[in-house]
Amino acid sequence: WVLSAEVLNILLGHSAVGMRQRWSLLSLSIFGLVLHLSLRASFVPCRYLRAAPIPRVRRHAQDLDGRNVKKEYTVNEEIRANEVRVVGIASGERGQMQETNQIMSISGALDMARELGVDVILINEDQDPPLVKIASVGKYIYQENKKKKEQAKNKQPKMKEVKISYTIGDHDLYTRLTQIEKWVENPRQQVKVQVVLKGRSRMFEKQARQLLDRVRREVAAYAKVPGIDKGNDPVTKDGRGDLIMLLGQGPDRALLKQIIEEAGGKKAVQKGALEEEEVEEEEEEEEEAPADEDDEVKAIEAEMKEMREELIECGISPGQVNQEPEMQDLLKRLNAAKAKVGA
Repeated sequence: WVLSAEVLNILLGHSAVGMRQRWSLLSLSIFGLVLHLSLRASFVPCRYLRAAPIPRVRRHAQDLDGRNVKKEYTVNEEIRANEVRVVGIASGERGQMQETNQIMSISGALDMARELGVDVILINEDQDPPLVKIASVGKYIYQENKKKKEQAKNKQPKMKEVKISYTIGDHDLYTRLTQIEKWVENPRQQVKVQVVLKGRSRMFEKQARQLLDRVRREVAAYAKVPGIDKGNDPVTKDGRGDLIMLLGQGPDRALLKQIIEEAGGKKAVQKGALEEEEVEEEEEEEEEAPADEDDEVKAIEAEMKEMREELIECGISPGQVNQEPEMQDLLKRLNAAKAKVGA
């Protein structure tokens, strides 16, 4: 600041200094000011600095046998409550859960688990006292994952939508029909075919209905309108004026019969009926024919491999996997299938 005051006096002409010297001092003062500000900015107080986040490491919990299991549940000594409510106890080789409702100390629950050779698993820590189950944590995780898979398999899939225009070309239409055929391979899947009509295009509702009728005929071999057998109208109109047709899995036999009649008359209908009977007879023969034993053995071996991976993933050691009840059942089935092949 003293230097700045001297420079100001020189620039104002209060000192006997030449013009060239004045400009030199001015540039020097500007350089000093910039240097001062840059040095000051480099020293940031500690309170303005944030520490880098510490990466979280996925830990593994140990069951009472000392085996590592995935950290999905709080188990055994990790439970911090003094008192717990036991709502289930696993029993038997398969670990079938028996419902209970006992309040005991955590030490008592751990003693009971040690006697049974299993673990104490925290189910809900928000309750008072917390809810626990006494079971093998590896088997419990396996059973829970199995339940989730079953629920996902039985869950109603979200309805698929196909939006088209009444002026759609043949290539684009057949592309969408191919997609519909793939979707309805799932017996629970439904597809909504929607012809969008906006503005002046609502004048062409007749053409839109003809397009939906064409779609229905094209997919009649593998998809049909639900409730069409009861005489329901296959095409409905929503609040915006768009035409909608729902499709589900299964051939539309009435429509197929009508198409055959239009194509070749009664002879074609009879021929189609005979072909259908032949197909049904072939299917019955295939059902009555015994399954190939070699394929059965391969299927059981593949199932054993998948079961082994799931049990190991749930924390069961590789040496203990073959002793699990699920693997024992598969081994019995495999031996029986091999015996059939040998016979």
